[in-house]
Amino acid sequence: MASNATTDPSEGTSHLSVTAALISIFKQWDMQALLISGGEQRIGFAINGSEFEKPENNPAITCDCTYHKNTTCHITKLRVHALNKRGVFPKEFEALRYLAALKLDLNYFTGPLPAFIGNMSALTVLSIAHNSFSRPIPKELGNLKELTMLSFGSNNFSETLPPELGNFVNLGLFNMDSCGLGGEIPSTFAKLINMKILFRKR
Repeated sequence: MASNATTDPSEGTSHLSVTAALISIFKQWDMQALLISGGEQRIGFAINGSEFEKPENNPAITCDCTYHKNTTCHITKLRVHALNKRGVFPKEFEALRYLAALKLDLNYFTGPLPAFIGNMSALTVLSIAHNSFSRPIPKELGNLKELTMLSFGSNNFSETLPPELGNFVNLGLFNMDSCGLGGEIPSTFAKLINMKILFRKR
Protein backbone atom coordinates (compact mmCIF):
# COMPACT_ATOMS: atom_id res chain seq x y z
CA MET A 1 0.00 0.00 0.00
CA ALA A 2 1.07 3.59 -0.50
CA SER A 3 3.08 4.79 2.47
CA ASN A 4 0.67 7.57 3.44
CA ALA A 5 -2.57 5.91 2.39
CA THR A 6 -5.01 3.95 4.51
CA THR A 7 -8.01 1.80 3.79
CA ASP A 8 -11.26 3.69 3.63
CA PRO A 9 -13.07 3.12 6.95
CA SER A 10 -16.43 3.74 5.27
CA GLU A 11 -15.94 1.33 2.38
CA GLY A 12 -18.44 -1.17 3.68
CA THR A 13 -22.20 -0.86 3.57
CA SER A 14 -22.66 -2.31 7.06
CA HIS A 15 -20.53 0.23 8.99
CA LEU A 16 -17.75 -2.34 9.16
CA SER A 17 -14.32 -1.04 8.18
CA VAL A 18 -12.34 -2.89 5.54
CA THR A 19 -9.62 -3.72 8.05
CA ALA A 20 -12.14 -5.05 10.56
CA ALA A 21 -13.87 -7.09 7.85
CA LEU A 22 -10.61 -8.71 6.71
CA ILE A 23 -9.54 -9.45 10.28
CA SER A 24 -12.91 -11.07 10.98
CA ILE A 25 -12.80 -13.15 7.79
CA PHE A 26 -9.31 -14.39 8.45
CA LYS A 27 -9.97 -15.17 12.09
CA GLN A 28 -12.90 -17.33 11.00
CA TRP A 29 -10.48 -19.15 8.72
CA ASP A 30 -7.87 -19.52 11.47
CA MET A 31 -5.45 -17.07 9.88
CA GLN A 32 -3.50 -14.38 11.66
CA ALA A 33 -3.61 -10.63 11.16
CA LEU A 34 -0.31 -8.85 10.71
CA LEU A 35 0.56 -5.70 12.66
CA ILE A 36 2.32 -3.08 10.57
CA SER A 37 3.64 0.44 11.12
CA GLY A 38 1.35 2.91 12.81
CA GLY A 39 -0.36 0.17 14.76
CA GLU A 40 -2.80 -0.58 11.95
CA GLN A 41 -3.59 -4.24 11.30
CA ARG A 42 -3.35 -5.81 7.87
CA ILE A 43 -3.71 -9.38 6.70
CA GLY A 44 -1.62 -11.25 4.14
CA PHE A 45 0.67 -9.56 1.67
CA ALA A 46 -0.25 -6.15 0.25
CA ILE A 47 1.24 -6.37 -3.23
CA ASN A 48 0.90 -5.05 -6.76
CA GLY A 49 0.44 -6.38 -10.28
CA SER A 50 1.72 -9.79 -11.27
CA GLU A 51 2.99 -10.54 -7.75
CA PHE A 52 -0.60 -11.32 -6.80
CA GLU A 53 -0.24 -14.81 -8.29
CA LYS A 54 3.22 -15.61 -6.90
CA PRO A 55 3.07 -18.71 -4.67
CA GLU A 56 5.12 -17.04 -1.94
CA ASN A 57 2.51 -14.29 -1.66
CA ASN A 58 -0.22 -16.33 -0.04
CA PRO A 59 -2.60 -15.11 1.21
CA ALA A 60 -2.32 -12.20 -1.20
CA ILE A 61 -4.04 -8.83 -1.13
CA THR A 62 -3.87 -6.14 -3.79
CA CYS A 63 -4.85 -2.56 -3.00
CA ASP A 64 -5.63 0.39 -5.22
CA CYS A 65 -4.32 3.46 -3.40
CA THR A 66 -5.12 6.08 -6.02
CA TYR A 67 -8.36 7.28 -4.48
CA HIS A 68 -8.73 10.78 -3.00
CA LYS A 69 -5.41 12.00 -4.34
CA ASN A 70 -3.51 8.87 -3.30
CA THR A 71 -4.65 9.03 0.32
CA THR A 72 -7.18 6.19 0.33
CA CYS A 73 -6.75 2.50 -0.50
CA HIS A 74 -9.41 0.01 -1.50
CA ILE A 75 -8.94 -3.76 -1.47
CA THR A 76 -9.32 -4.95 -5.08
CA LYS A 77 -7.96 -8.51 -5.01
CA LEU A 78 -7.81 -11.28 -2.44
CA ARG A 79 -6.32 -14.77 -2.86
CA VAL A 80 -6.19 -17.66 -0.39
CA HIS A 81 -4.82 -20.57 -2.40
CA ALA A 82 -4.29 -24.18 -1.28
CA LEU A 83 -3.80 -23.37 2.41
CA ASN A 84 -6.08 -26.17 3.67
CA LYS A 85 -8.39 -23.60 5.23
CA ARG A 86 -11.83 -24.49 6.54
CA GLY A 87 -14.92 -22.40 7.14
CA VAL A 88 -17.77 -20.78 5.26
CA PHE A 89 -18.16 -17.78 2.98
CA PRO A 90 -18.34 -14.97 5.59
CA LYS A 91 -20.87 -12.17 5.42
CA GLU A 92 -18.06 -9.68 6.06
CA PHE A 93 -17.20 -9.91 2.35
CA GLU A 94 -20.06 -7.48 1.77
CA ALA A 95 -17.85 -4.77 3.28
CA LEU A 96 -15.28 -5.16 0.49
CA ARG A 97 -17.32 -3.40 -2.17
CA TYR A 98 -14.30 -2.63 -4.39
CA LEU A 99 -13.20 -6.28 -4.50
CA ALA A 100 -12.72 -7.24 -8.15
CA ALA A 101 -10.93 -10.59 -7.85
CA LEU A 102 -11.58 -13.28 -5.25
CA LYS A 103 -9.70 -16.57 -5.52
CA LEU A 104 -10.24 -19.24 -2.83
CA ASP A 105 -9.29 -22.40 -4.72
CA LEU A 106 -8.02 -25.65 -3.23
CA ASN A 107 -9.20 -25.36 0.36
CA TYR A 108 -11.92 -27.04 2.43
CA PHE A 109 -14.56 -24.30 2.55
CA THR A 110 -18.08 -25.58 3.10
CA GLY A 111 -21.68 -24.42 3.30
CA PRO A 112 -23.70 -22.53 0.70
CA LEU A 113 -22.60 -19.78 -1.59
CA PRO A 114 -24.68 -17.04 0.08
CA ALA A 115 -27.21 -14.86 -1.69
CA PHE A 116 -25.41 -11.69 -0.61
CA ILE A 117 -22.65 -12.50 -3.07
CA GLY A 118 -24.93 -10.80 -5.58
CA ASN A 119 -24.14 -7.51 -3.83
CA MET A 120 -20.40 -7.81 -4.56
CA SER A 121 -20.93 -5.94 -7.82
CA ALA A 122 -17.28 -5.08 -8.52
CA LEU A 123 -16.26 -8.73 -8.96
CA THR A 124 -14.79 -9.59 -12.33
CA VAL A 125 -13.04 -12.81 -11.23
CA LEU A 126 -14.57 -15.36 -8.85
CA SER A 127 -12.70 -18.62 -8.42
CA ILE A 128 -13.77 -21.03 -5.66
CA ALA A 129 -12.96 -24.37 -7.28
CA HIS A 130 -11.79 -27.45 -5.38
CA ASN A 131 -13.63 -26.83 -2.12
CA SER A 132 -16.73 -28.38 -0.53
CA PHE A 133 -19.32 -25.67 -1.09
CA SER A 134 -22.81 -27.16 -1.30
CA ARG A 135 -26.53 -26.47 -1.82
CA PRO A 136 -28.01 -24.74 -4.87
CA ILE A 137 -26.22 -21.91 -6.67
CA PRO A 138 -28.01 -18.71 -5.58
CA LYS A 139 -29.83 -16.90 -8.37
CA GLU A 140 -28.37 -13.65 -6.99
CA LEU A 141 -25.01 -14.69 -8.43
CA GLY A 142 -26.46 -13.52 -11.73
CA ASN A 143 -26.27 -9.92 -10.47
CA LEU A 144 -22.50 -9.96 -11.01
CA LYS A 145 -22.68 -8.70 -14.57
CA GLU A 146 -19.02 -7.62 -14.66
CA LEU A 147 -17.70 -11.18 -14.25
CA THR A 148 -15.20 -12.22 -16.90
CA MET A 149 -14.16 -15.46 -15.18
CA LEU A 150 -16.16 -17.81 -12.96
CA SER A 151 -14.79 -21.08 -11.63
CA PHE A 152 -16.62 -23.29 -9.15
CA GLY A 153 -15.70 -26.78 -10.34
CA SER A 154 -15.03 -29.64 -7.92
CA ASN A 155 -17.58 -28.66 -5.28
CA ASN A 156 -20.77 -30.27 -3.97
CA PHE A 157 -23.49 -27.99 -5.33
CA SER A 158 -26.97 -29.37 -6.00
CA GLU A 159 -29.95 -28.85 -8.33
CA THR A 160 -29.48 -26.89 -11.57
CA LEU A 161 -27.88 -23.72 -12.89
CA PRO A 162 -30.10 -20.69 -12.25
CA PRO A 163 -31.25 -19.01 -15.48
CA GLU A 164 -30.11 -15.69 -14.00
CA LEU A 165 -26.52 -16.72 -14.81
CA GLY A 166 -27.37 -15.82 -18.37
CA ASN A 167 -26.75 -12.22 -17.27
CA PHE A 168 -22.98 -12.81 -17.47
CA VAL A 169 -22.63 -11.00 -20.79
CA ASN A 170 -18.90 -10.34 -20.20
CA LEU A 171 -18.04 -13.90 -19.16
CA GLY A 172 -15.10 -15.37 -21.04
CA LEU A 173 -14.30 -18.44 -18.91
CA PHE A 174 -16.75 -20.60 -17.00
CA ASN A 175 -15.45 -23.70 -15.22
CA MET A 176 -17.96 -25.99 -13.53
CA ASP A 177 -16.29 -29.38 -13.82
CA SER A 178 -17.54 -31.96 -11.31
CA CYS A 179 -19.48 -29.42 -9.27
CA GLY A 180 -22.52 -31.60 -8.53
CA LEU A 181 -25.07 -29.70 -10.63
CA GLY A 182 -27.56 -31.53 -12.84
CA GLY A 183 -30.19 -30.70 -15.42
CA GLU A 184 -29.91 -28.78 -18.64
CA ILE A 185 -27.96 -25.62 -19.33
CA PRO A 186 -30.48 -22.73 -19.17
CA SER A 187 -31.61 -21.24 -22.47
CA THR A 188 -30.50 -17.84 -21.17
CA PHE A 189 -26.89 -18.96 -21.75
CA ALA A 190 -27.47 -18.22 -25.43
CA LYS A 191 -26.74 -14.60 -24.49
CA LEU A 192 -23.19 -15.47 -23.37
CA ILE A 193 -21.62 -14.64 -26.70
CA ASN A 194 -18.22 -13.77 -25.17
CA MET A 195 -17.79 -17.10 -23.38
CA LYS A 196 -14.87 -19.03 -24.86
CA ILE A 197 -14.72 -22.12 -22.65
CA LEU A 198 -17.43 -24.06 -20.86
CA PHE A 199 -16.69 -27.26 -18.96
CA ARG A 200 -19.57 -29.35 -17.74
CA LYS A 201 -19.15 -32.66 -15.95
CA ARG A 202 -20.89 -34.28 -13.02
